[in-house]
Amino acid sequence: MLSTTRNGAAFMMVSAMAVSAMAGTPACLTMVPEGADALVVMPDLGELLNDMNAVNTMLGDQGKPEVMFMTSMVRGMPGLNLEGSAAVVLDLDDEDPSNEPEAIVLLPVSDFGALTQGQSAENGVVPFNMGGGPSMYFRDMGSGYAAMSNNPEKLRGFEAGSNSESEVASMLGTAGMRGVGSNDVFMMLNLDSIRPMMMEGMESLEAQGEMLELMMGPEAAKSFDMMMNVYRTAANDGQMVMSGLNFDQSVGFSMDFGLQFAEGSDSAAMFNNDGRAGSYISKIPQTDFLFAVAFDMSGDGLRSMLSGYGEMIKGMTPGGAMDQFDMAKLMTMYDGGAMVLGSSDAMMMQGIFSNALFYGASQNPGEIVEVMQAMYSSMGSFEQPGLSMTGSMSAEPARIAGVDVYEHSMRMELDPSMMGGGGMGAPNPQMMMQMMYGPNMGPSGYLAEVDGGVIMTMSKNEALLTKAVEASRGNGSLSADGGISAASKLLPENRVMEMYVGVDHILNMVGPMAMMFGAIPEFQPVGSLTPIAMGMTADGGAVTMRAVVPTATFQAIQAMIPEGAMGGGQDWDEYEDDDDSMDF
Repeated sequence: MLSTTRNGAAFMMVSAMAVSAMAGTPACLTMVPEGADALVVMPDLGELLNDMNAVNTMLGDQGKPEVMFMTSMVRGMPGLNLEGSAAVVLDLDDEDPSNEPEAIVLLPVSDFGALTQGQSAENGVVPFNMGGGPSMYFRDMGSGYAAMSNNPEKLRGFEAGSNSESEVASMLGTAGMRGVGSNDVFMMLNLDSIRPMMMEGMESLEAQGEMLELMMGPEAAKSFDMMMNVYRTAANDGQMVMSGLNFDQSVGFSMDFGLQFAEGSDSAAMFNNDGRAGSYISKIPQTDFLFAVAFDMSGDGLRSMLSGYGEMIKGMTPGGAMDQFDMAKLMTMYDGGAMVLGSSDAMMMQGIFSNALFYGASQNPGEIVEVMQAMYSSMGSFEQPGLSMTGSMSAEPARIAGVDVYEHSMRMELDPSMMGGGGMGAPNPQMMMQMMYGPNMGPSGYLAEVDGGVIMTMSKNEALLTKAVEASRGNGSLSADGGISAASKLLPENRVMEMYVGVDHILNMVGPMAMMFGAIPEFQPVGSLTPIAMGMTADGGAVTMRAVVPTATFQAIQAMIPEGAMGGGQDWDEYEDDDDSMDF
C-alpha cells in the first residue's frame, strides 16, 4: 500500500490521474516491465495540472479549494519534468487480486538530485520524508526517470523494461493504443493477473444452471450453457481491459473503455469488423430527438455473434412470447440501420414512442416484409399467465409517399397482479403501456419498403413516415443536424455503433416537471446543445467504446442539479482517513 500525509496528497494525485495524450508512445511505457499486472499512464504532467484546475473552476461552488493548493505544490517540486509522461506500475496480490496492490511510480525528472534535495542513497534508494509521515523512497532509473515507492525492498528489486514502440503496441493492442493516445486518464489491467479469479466466478455461475433447468426446463438450461460458453471463451481469450478519462476545455469530457483479445484467438477473429454506422444516421429524418442510434452489422464477426445471441434469447423463454419471433433471423437480416426517439410537446399524451422510427438497411427489403408478416401471422392472439398479445399486419400494401406501406399493430396487456396489483406504491402496467405507446397499448404503425431497406414507425403518423421516406432518399436527414455533426467528430473512426443523447430536449421536457415538484426553484428553457455522443468499434481484435459529454452540455446538466446534491461545500476532512492519510 502506498500512502502519504496531506502534504504529499498532490504527489499521489499525480499518480492516480492521467493527462492529455501526446503524439507517439509515451516514454514511460518503454520502461514498464514485461507482464505488468496493471498500469496508470500519464502522458503529460503539466497538462494534467491545467486540466485539474480547469475542471475545479468549472464546478464552481462544488469544486474544492484544496485542488489549487495541490496543483501548485506539484508544480513547485524541484527536479520534476512537467512535460514528461509518468506511469504507476501496480503489482496485484497473486492470492487475492482484490487486495490493495503494491505500486511503483515512474516519474519523469530533469534533475534527480534536485527532486531528492541532494540526499544520499542508502543501498541504492533515497529515503525522503513526505511532510512528517512515512518515508517515501526514490531510485534513479536513468533516461530521465525516477522510481518511487513506500516499500524500499520492492523498489530495489524493480526491473524496468526497455521496450521498443512496437513492443509497447503489442502489449497494449488496438484497444490500448487507441486509449493511451486519446485520454487524460489511461488505466490498463492485464487479464492474466486475474484470470484464475474470473474462472472461479464463472464456476459459481455455472452451478446455477442446474437450478435453471429445474425452474425453466432443459431448453432454457441449454441456452444458459451457450451463454456461459461465450463468457468462458471471452475470459480465456481476453488479453487486457483498459479505461480512460479525458478533459479538454474546448471540447468536454470523454470516457473510454476497451477489451483487447489475444492475437490469433477465436474472440479476436470476431472483432475485425469495418464500421460505417455514421452513414445510417443520414437515413433518418432531421427532428428534435431524445435519442438517436445507428449501427453497422455487416461484419462477418458481428453477424456470427448476433445469430448466436438470437438463438440464445429464444431458448431462454421456451414456450413464451419470444417463440413467436425468429430472433436469429431478425438480428441478421439487416446490414445496419438507425433508430430515433423523437421529441414533441404532446409525446406524454400520445405515447413516448409516438415519434419513434427505425430504418433498416438490407439488400432484400422484400424479404424483411415477408418475415415480419409471417411473424405477426404466427403470433395472432397469444396468451400466457400475466400476459396477452394480439398482433396483426396487413397482407397488401397501401401507397404513402410513393412507396409500399404495410400497417402493423401489436396490443399488449399485462395482468396488474403480476406487478403488485397496480395499487399504491406498485406500477400500473396498463398505465405504463399507455404512457409508452398511447391508446393502442402497444406499437402500432407502418412498415414501408424503400430503396435499400425498410422504415418502421411506432405510430400511424403519415407525416413522420413521409419525412422518413424523404430522408432515405437523402433529403432532410438527421446527419445535417449541427449538433450531430459536431458530436460525431469526437468519436473514434470505424464505428459499428454510435448513439446521441439530445440533452437539450430532455432537459426541456423534465425541467418544468422538476420545478413543479419543487426539485429546482425555477426553470429556464435550454437552448440548442451539442448532444452527448457514444461510439463503439469492433476491430483489431478488440471492442472499444467512447462517450463524450461536451463542455456546454455538462454545464447545462450541472445547472439543473439541485444545490448540495453533489456535496458542494462539504469539508475536505470528511473524506480523509482517521490517520489523516491518503491511500493510493
